[in-house]
Amino acid sequence: MPTYQVFFTEQAAAARDRLDDEQRAAFDKGISLLARDPFLDLSRPISATGDDRTIRLTQNILVEYTVSMGRLLIFIVEVFNDKDVLVTDVNG
Repeated sequence: MPTYQVFFTEQAAAARDRLDDEQRAAFDKGISLLARDPFLDLSRPISATGDDRTIRLTQNILVEYTVSMGRLLIFIVEVFNDKDVLVTDVNG
């Protein structure tokens, strides 16, 4: 099975480069799996054509990407952490 070439926008690359070592290892593993099959069942289309997609690589890292002509362009890398949560207790 051919692997897709992976490219990053400047914004996505900057977010990737800010990951700590543990996050980066998990991120790289996720991108490697995605490069083999960008249409995994866990990914969701975010465009009518289905070529623009989103997937959570880890519990805290979401990427948005587009697939075209053997290329995978990562255009958003979003990193979540518990400090970003507005409501932490729905019962309180």
